[in-house]
Amino acid sequence: MTDTMPRWSGTDPLASLRSRKQTNSLAGTQQELLATPSQPRGKWENSDPIARVIPEVSVFHLASGLDYTIPARLQAKVQPGCLVSVKIAGQLVHGWVRDIRKAEPTRQRLRPISRVLSPHPLVSEDSFALSEKVARRYAGNLSAILRQAIPPRRANIEKEFFDSDNRESAATKEAKLGGLAEDKAAREPLVASYPTGTALLESLARGQTSRVVWQALPEPELPAPFSQISQLISHSLRDSGSTLCLFPTSKLAQDFAAYWDEHAPIGAPSALEYHSDLEANARYRAFLECRFNHPSLVIGTRSAIFAPLKKLSLLLIWDEAADTYQEKSAPYWHTRQVAMLRSQREKASLVLGSFSRSPQAQALVMSTWACDLVPETHQMPLPKIFTPEYENRDDPSLGQSGLSSTALQFLRRGLKNGPVLIQAPRKGGRGGLSCANCLAPVRCPQCLGHVEQLRTKFICHSCAHQFRFSCPRCGAKETRARVRGHQQIGTELAAAFPRVPVYNCDADTSLNLINAEPALIVATAEQEPVAKGGYLAALLLDAGLLLSLDRIWAAEEALRRWANTAAKVAPGGQVMLTGDPGQRLAETFKHRTFSSWASQELAERAEVGIPPTAALAVIRGSEDTLHRFLAESSFPGAQVIGPVRQDDHFQVLVRSRLDQGELLREELRRLQAVASRKKWGQIRVQVDPQDL
Repeated sequence: MTDTMPRWSGTDPLASLRSRKQTNSLAGTQQELLATPSQPRGKWENSDPIARVIPEVSVFHLASGLDYTIPARLQAKVQPGCLVSVKIAGQLVHGWVRDIRKAEPTRQRLRPISRVLSPHPLVSEDSFALSEKVARRYAGNLSAILRQAIPPRRANIEKEFFDSDNRESAATKEAKLGGLAEDKAAREPLVASYPTGTALLESLARGQTSRVVWQALPEPELPAPFSQISQLISHSLRDSGSTLCLFPTSKLAQDFAAYWDEHAPIGAPSALEYHSDLEANARYRAFLECRFNHPSLVIGTRSAIFAPLKKLSLLLIWDEAADTYQEKSAPYWHTRQVAMLRSQREKASLVLGSFSRSPQAQALVMSTWACDLVPETHQMPLPKIFTPEYENRDDPSLGQSGLSSTALQFLRRGLKNGPVLIQAPRKGGRGGLSCANCLAPVRCPQCLGHVEQLRTKFICHSCAHQFRFSCPRCGAKETRARVRGHQQIGTELAAAFPRVPVYNCDADTSLNLINAEPALIVATAEQEPVAKGGYLAALLLDAGLLLSLDRIWAAEEALRRWANTAAKVAPGGQVMLTGDPGQRLAETFKHRTFSSWASQELAERAEVGIPPTAALAVIRGSEDTLHRFLAESSFPGAQVIGPVRQDDHFQVLVRSRLDQGELLREELRRLQAVASRKKWGQIRVQVDPQDL
């Protein structure tokens, strides 16, 4: 490669450095510190130990770390895993000490560590190793992984924690009380009722490594199968290791922590909560508890997958296909994949549980990497599911409430004996409005923004202007909506059932346990409250709306949501789908053949090369940057598509076989380092994207 920088005269002394590929430069050198001399200079003598520091910066080519000397005044404080302050380009930044080596001559003069912020080894060797594995798996930056894995430091909490006379946590104390006592919940043959459940419980109690994909039986009175999860945890705690249990939301994690405190076997350790709803001080304290006190049971959400536990014996992820397990910032790791890497490295058992089955989990079963834990057919009475008759679909325009007559009759039958759940497709009132007469779209008269209708008022999403509608084209005052929100549906149901209480529930308005009295509960997906004894019926509205999205995850997400809602219906109850979900998905949901559907979905994805059947990466950036990226790249055996325009940016797709995935990811890491060093512009790389 030739240097294309303009020349005023002579040669550029930095041309060899600029044209040098990343693979030819040594990791951990500081080439930016001193200008290259006109004459070659010998090695610098150095008498201080050298620390490799991972700086908290977004510059990709610094991800492998930089070398700094440890001055004599700091040598007693600096150790691997501690937090320090170092200088980069004249600015002080935080960094983590990766390792320390003895004094040796260096190629460049190294800067010293400026300050030790925390002398304690906050990052363990296992955490460093796991973060490096995740960075390689997702072609990412080690600094970014550490920022996501370690909560921001709180000096006052750290001082209070280490100055305490008794640092032994309550959880650790209780874990030493002896064997777990059997209580009523433990004696119930919950997990043991599965065909391979007894063998799984015995292996967990003996500390043997097991990998299981679990399709759980519903527990309608609980938000999730808490009693079955508790049984798995109880058997795992008979071993000397720790258990990490993850949930898709903080609310579920808190609910299970409360359930465990009430129903745990006698002598069992208390649960340590480690999730995103904790305030900053409490979250950092929970991190310190995990790192230094080694609690026996940790309950958390996505980022808790990196909880620094000394010896992990069981890693359990409930509802493993939930979209909240996908990290939204670079390098976009998924909790399921990180759990696989961690369980394999630490030889811990892994249980991936849900009421349905994702293609990714089914791929683990089909590859024999994990075993299947599925209940036998008709093992217990389950709700009866009604799906649309495709030769005579429900007409959503029939009836005063906007629901079909079949749906109204279904609600009336359910209300005779108890509460009925209605799952709404979206939050709010009426959206996507148009004039009922001329079909002109309804816009805000002030800013022409999108409008939502709540009862008789129209509210603009952009400027919050409220007004009464009159069509400027034809003068009509009636509107129609393609999709109705949960509030509008609640209003319509209140008019259709004037003697029945109607409750609305969404992310902003949560409800506690619903009693057994007849009532209509209208809730958005993932926000449905549980009912005492379970719901008598559940109506899933506009089941085909999610499927109308052009995304590969639409079908599996629809099945997951339907299965989670149906799990809240009591045995002997009824579930009804409305809209047009498609016959294949409707039959899968009706007969609960989730594994067969996931296998067929994998076969279809294999034909077109979509994860998890192929290695795929999406590179986004400007058109010029992507052309430079491709000119520098070498993807042997891979298919390159693009660059093509996608919204406000350009993107390139690179696809290869699974057995060449590691080579693809290593090349992507090299290219990002080159782009960062040569300042080509911003590049975003996402490996195995979910949103295609």
